[in-house]
Amino acid sequence: MQVQNMEVQEAGDQLSSCSQLGGLVSIQMVLRAAIELNVFNIIADAGPDAYLSAADITSKIPTTDPNSAAYTLERILRFLGAYSILSISRKPLGNNGENASHEWTYGLTKMSQCLVSSGTGGSTATSPASIMIRISCERELLESLLRIKDAVLEPGSAPFKKAHGVNFYEYLEKKPIYRQLFDEFMEVGEKLVFDDVFKVYGGFEDVRELIDVGGGIGTTSAKIISLNPHVRGLNFDLPQVIADAPALPGVKHAAGDMFESIPNAQTILLKRILHNWDDERCKRLLRNCWEALPADGKVIVVEMAIPQELENNLETMNVLKEDLYMMLLMAGGKERTLAEFDHLAKAVGFTKMKVFPMPHGSVHVIELYK
Repeated sequence: MQVQNMEVQEAGDQLSSCSQLGGLVSIQMVLRAAIELNVFNIIADAGPDAYLSAADITSKIPTTDPNSAAYTLERILRFLGAYSILSISRKPLGNNGENASHEWTYGLTKMSQCLVSSGTGGSTATSPASIMIRISCERELLESLLRIKDAVLEPGSAPFKKAHGVNFYEYLEKKPIYRQLFDEFMEVGEKLVFDDVFKVYGGFEDVRELIDVGGGIGTTSAKIISLNPHVRGLNFDLPQVIADAPALPGVKHAAGDMFESIPNAQTILLKRILHNWDDERCKRLLRNCWEALPADGKVIVVEMAIPQELENNLETMNVLKEDLYMMLLMAGGKERTLAEFDHLAKAVGFTKMKVFPMPHGSVHVIELYK
């Protein structure tokens, strides 16, 4: 009998594991629905530590049938509660003690607080987490995920291109609505992960001139110069990018191709550039940086780094998720270990590498010297 009970328990555990794994994709899609229905903002607008019923929340949502909608929303809310994304409370109705009827009410947890807009009654677009969830649930990325096995079957291919027929950046040029969402995603990602880097990192004190290679429209250069007014900034990117770059205090713009040549400068910044490219392209870019530097110059690389020991923690999960997305979107793109960055640098002539870990997000500032 004991053996039978153990077998039943093992079968139950296996079923539970299968159910959890099979439901992973549902969590993101249900989260997206709750974001689009403004659920998290509605709860937050009710006040600190508020708990609302499905009917309370539905009363704030435009729907053709509030009663039926409340029942449907209840099913969504309790699903999110089961995964600790919402907190669930039992609210008695009437005064009949244990026999009283009740309703379930729902509040925010620490996890779902990040899905609330910065202002009450505001658009969910101001919530960084909501934008990240929205873009991860878009058809473009989901169809790429369906092709992820192709990266193994056909090494060197990008699942995104297999799914859509063009590479990621070509697709952005053709789809302005998706480009807008991607730009929002990049903006909030920069603020969440990289804004504090330039406050914590002290390596700009001796910098006189800085060229931001692949700097987009110059936002990063402007941020650095606002914190370090003694720095002269040059923002360098492709001509079509520079054409849209606004005038920014202390920042000049220059157009060119970083794989062809880079303007001479005392200091070169590569922020989240190397992870887009394979090793050979990275070596070509770093060689151009080496040639553009004076003898006492340096390259400042800002990248996530895969830890040497893979542990089951949030930072490791985040950087490996980024690595997965790079595999999806860019042929050859990847996150790297610090040892891999050192190998790339030495391969083109750099002789010294200094590493400055940042407080969160597996982000590192890496200085390369001739």
